[in-house]
Amino acid sequence: MAINGKNYDWEDIHVITLTGEQIGITEIKYSDEQSVTARYGRGAVPRGYGRGNYEASGSMVLDRDEWEKLKLALVGISNTGGIYDHTPFPIVVSYANDDMGTVIDTLRDCKISKFDGGGGSQGDDNVSPITCEFTILSPILWNGVPAKRG
Repeated sequence: MAINGKNYDWEDIHVITLTGEQIGITEIKYSDEQSVTARYGRGAVPRGYGRGNYEASGSMVLDRDEWEKLKLALVGISNTGGIYDHTPFPIVVSYANDDMGTVIDTLRDCKISKFDGGGGSQGDDNVSPITCEFTILSPILWNGVPAKRG
């Protein structure tokens, strides 16, 4: 099989949040869904379908210093000063390299719902990374194409 050029890898991903480009990020994941349920009448064959609600969520893992910057930004955009009291914000994930075109996914209106992490043990090379889970309140723009029209 011939090698057809370089594909996207971790070095090609850039993540932008409230604090600008996230340098100390080691993972980002996001997904969306809308369930479809077969609707039956008489007989065993569906006569149509129904749709459930659109849902989107994601998570990212940040080094402790990057988390501290994001935490201050979240507190800065809240009215009460609490981390979870922040207004929704966008996360932009771009994939770009010399061999393939640039792809930009926009996670609009993200609201952080859980933080997990802290601690470490002797021998760890990255102590206290923080996992941030978030709900995405508007349809994801998958390289400019909305997952769902509002």
